[in-house]
Amino acid sequence: MASAKQEYVRLPLRLKTKESIWGRLTNIMFIATGVSQTIAKYYWHGPEVPSWSLRFHIIKNILNKYLAESLPQDTTNDLSEKIDFGFIADYIAMNNLPSRALTVDIGHNKEFNIVVDEHICTEYKLGRYGESGDKINVLAEEDLASAHDGQPRTVSCQIVVGAAAQICTGCKATVGQHLQKQMLEPEPLSTDERVILHLHGGAYCVGERSLTHLHVYAGMSSSTGLRVFSPNYRLAPRSCFPSQLHDCVLAYKDLLGRGFAPENIILSGDSAGGALAVALVFVLREMNAKMPAGLMLVSPWVDSTCSGESWTTNQGKDYLPPLNLENPFHPTRMFYAAGKRFSKQMLEELKCPLVSPIFGDLAGMPPMLVQIGQNELLHDDICDFVKKARKQAEKDPDASPVLLEVYENMPHVFVLFDFADAAKQAFESMNRFAKQVFCE
Repeated sequence: MASAKQEYVRLPLRLKTKESIWGRLTNIMFIATGVSQTIAKYYWHGPEVPSWSLRFHIIKNILNKYLAESLPQDTTNDLSEKIDFGFIADYIAMNNLPSRALTVDIGHNKEFNIVVDEHICTEYKLGRYGESGDKINVLAEEDLASAHDGQPRTVSCQIVVGAAAQICTGCKATVGQHLQKQMLEPEPLSTDERVILHLHGGAYCVGERSLTHLHVYAGMSSSTGLRVFSPNYRLAPRSCFPSQLHDCVLAYKDLLGRGFAPENIILSGDSAGGALAVALVFVLREMNAKMPAGLMLVSPWVDSTCSGESWTTNQGKDYLPPLNLENPFHPTRMFYAAGKRFSKQMLEELKCPLVSPIFGDLAGMPPMLVQIGQNELLHDDICDFVKKARKQAEKDPDASPVLLEVYENMPHVFVLFDFADAAKQAFESMNRFAKQVFCE
């Protein structure tokens, strides 16, 4: 007998649900309303913070409006299994952050495919991580089977060089003055080339190929003089944990397979990507693999249970809206187990270090630079993460340094506002950190 067709609940969605003229108009009106309200408030009441420009206010408030209103935040836990998350994944993708190539005054970017063949397929040995370790092994086995069948999966990856970066090996010209074709190819430019592998943020749901993140990569590259690689890992809610982590492990292994040495790679990440970067180090450490030279983390989402006090005290100061784990559209829920009801058991599962690195063993980590905004909701979670890392480092005379920088009046992942003074300072600090790590 045929099974009954799943009936899904209808949801009030604010953005376009299909490509059409009406859909485009819907999005234009959504953005125009936020922009006009911001401009009026800015000139009537003045800036929220004296150093914030009108441009800063507009971007911050549009981000807040998108995150707070694009999905219904009053959805109850009991509806979790009645939501068509396949449709929601299409809806999020359709309304993702703008995606287009960098302009030459900012930098250059190119995409290539990582082929998941037998050479980089990974057999994980992550016994200490229990069910989470089992889940990632299932993904690895699926990839290996596909490779054996001659139909390997691919993971796309961005290469970005900043216009002000001095990468040319034959002269001291910047990329903006002298772009060489090989700079946008995935092979090492020299046997000892140093690079950044950056894992993008976006609550595990967005950020792939976004122009905002490309600007961040270009800023990092221009400041450090290094090329930036960034994998377009699978996104939630279509692909849940640990798909993202598995793809990032493959991206790291792909760099090694191309001839980049671990000691010449800095692993970085923002927000969700910051959590992925730390989790990737946990995986490497557990498998006795060589570590990257350092970790650069911008507003890392280290606690997916969102337990820090600043989730309450910093409300209204950040563009991130208040979040409730009872809501099926909470990013944690969509990332970890979309369509599954929240429970005490899920809360405990979220404390797995591969999901929430703050609950992991932080001994033996590479040198870390952690940058956060004073006003962000994740502030206390990240500070607790740093305190724990430093406390564990005190027990080891050979432990690597853990640097924390708190940027005054800045929101979550403030480097997205790459025109702001704080972002420029953060990029320059990354440069200093890279030079220290690479002993230049």
